[in-house]
Amino acid sequence: MIRPLRPTDRPAAARLLDDLVGPGFWDFADADAELSFVAVTGGRVAAVLLARLAPAGDADARLALRSMTSQVAPGGELALHVRELAVSPHARRGGLASHLLARAEAEAGALGARTAFAFGWLPAGRPEPDAVPFYESAGYAPGADIAGFFAPGSIESGARCPYCGEPPCRCAVRPFVKRLTGAAV
Repeated sequence: MIRPLRPTDRPAAARLLDDLVGPGFWDFADADAELSFVAVTGGRVAAVLLARLAPAGDADARLALRSMTSQVAPGGELALHVRELAVSPHARRGGLASHLLARAEAEAGALGARTAFAFGWLPAGRPEPDAVPFYESAGYAPGADIAGFFAPGSIESGARCPYCGEPPCRCAVRPFVKRLTGAAV
């Protein structure tokens, strides 16, 4: 079952996010309540998606959209920023991530967003994670990798990367961008 993230879901969602991306690399405050969802299976939070609306001129939106001129939204247009998407290991490959993403895209479209973007985490020294083919199969166009994306934030927050260890994080990201269904090009 896909539903909006509730306050009572936060402890389970936090454990899932901490386990998969590490504490300090995410924050509920960086997401909009109306665009954050969980998938519940067997009475447990099995997946979580945190997202927010961002003006296309927002720093993260500009960074994601900069080399993707065919996908770029006009300056005042809203974009869905998929901040975090995590599925517990026992629930992977069951379509939960796709359902969460589709729900967030639909809700964001209803709120006026015409573009969606996400940053796929590329762990330093590891193979490309499942996020790369996942976003591409969901219709997102990949952009150029951005090296050292998390380094400043990891130093500032003291966040310990699950791949690199102590700050600074050396991981890169790959931006993924999609025009939402029904959006004028």
